[in-house]
Amino acid sequence: MKRINWFLMMLAIVAFTLPLFGQSTEDAVRIVDNQLGFGARALGMGGAYSAAADDYSAIYWNPAGLAQMKKMEFWMEFSHTSFSNDIVFQSSPSEASKTATKFNSFGLVLPVPTYRGSLVFAFGYQRIKDFEYANNLFGISDQGTDRLSFELDTLGNVYDFWGKDVENTENTSDEGSLKNWSAAAAIDLSPNVSAGVSLNYWTGNSNYLVNYYQLDKFNNFNVFPGDFYDYIEDRSLDTRYSSFNFKFAAMIRMIRILRLGLVVDLPHTINVNEDYLARSSVSFDDGEVIDFEDEVGTFEYDVKMPFRFTAGLSLALGPLLASGSAEYMDWTQIKFDVPSGAMNNPDYSDLIFENDKFRQYYRPTLKLRLGGEVGLPFLGLQGRAGVIYDPSPLKNATTDNDRKFVTLGAGLLVDKVFKIDLAYLIGFWKQTSFDDLVPAGTEEDITLQKLFLTVSYRF
Repeated sequence: MKRINWFLMMLAIVAFTLPLFGQSTEDAVRIVDNQLGFGARALGMGGAYSAAADDYSAIYWNPAGLAQMKKMEFWMEFSHTSFSNDIVFQSSPSEASKTATKFNSFGLVLPVPTYRGSLVFAFGYQRIKDFEYANNLFGISDQGTDRLSFELDTLGNVYDFWGKDVENTENTSDEGSLKNWSAAAAIDLSPNVSAGVSLNYWTGNSNYLVNYYQLDKFNNFNVFPGDFYDYIEDRSLDTRYSSFNFKFAAMIRMIRILRLGLVVDLPHTINVNEDYLARSSVSFDDGEVIDFEDEVGTFEYDVKMPFRFTAGLSLALGPLLASGSAEYMDWTQIKFDVPSGAMNNPDYSDLIFENDKFRQYYRPTLKLRLGGEVGLPFLGLQGRAGVIYDPSPLKNATTDNDRKFVTLGAGLLVDKVFKIDLAYLIGFWKQTSFDDLVPAGTEEDITLQKLFLTVSYRF
């Protein structure tokens, strides 16, 4: 048919005009945003642990806290995540959910006998962030995908499969995690001051999948040769992360019952490797189907992360422990590491303009954590609770976009050497999501629940 013959002639051009996966500020920020950390005791107290850390998880919260440990410790942890999303797309509600159970961490703490003071080493692995996400939208919109826009006839007429009401369905999922392999050392510099450092090798991956379907449900596109019936596109983005960084910390015992924790995460560069695949097809009212050529490729780039500063206080009154911490990070200082001469390299030229967007659209944030613990020594029990307030890094965000968590926890000491800790977190926030397939965007109300189980043995 005439349409098919002309369409095939245009197909090579279309393949180059369809946009590929692009690197954006959102891609860079999501690597380390919403980083909850690990450790059931720490998270049961809302992660307000930088001035209270005295177990293996100190390797993440404050390596200087390891100096308080006088016995060897073997540590193991598991986690369970439940993600749910209430979605509104063009006034049409829908929902999505995802669950995952994972091995979360293991570690070993090795105190070294000293004449005075303390010298402690620690080694291990921990999962510090999950990429769990799901979004299943369904609804009617006149803002269909602009992925399909091309000439279909010899007169040069451009046919766009948008601008009129169509039915949109998009199922999106993301899963993966960011992990640290860590080695740390802590030492008492004086009777009241400890210092610590950790070297962390960051590794991780995320797998982002999109299944999109657009249907001319109301037969608004019915004039040959632009009588579209539906459009289908599937995408896969497999991303791998790697980096090294140092964390320096101090623990100061200001008075016997009051401690100050200070932590600095040094700037580091995260290497990102992406493999992408996009597969799409369009069909017409008379049954003709055109399959686009698969879009495949690999892209590698680096993201420079800035300083992260944390300060905390803890107050211990017998079996009662209260703690709080504040974590500062300037998101405007994130940058794509663009090679010299990149202006002449189309693979990197877009990143140059993305760097300016960090300053335009992002801001510094102060993440606040408060928590407490009460012990019942005669039963070997501890109860914990905490809250986390994690502001969105976006400049135009509202308080609804800020993440808020409530945490609960409990610990049981068995035979003075074997300990079991549990923590439960529930978080709430709202966000708006959109992409080139669904430019109208969705309003999302997200609930995240996590359960942590830690088993530790001191000997």
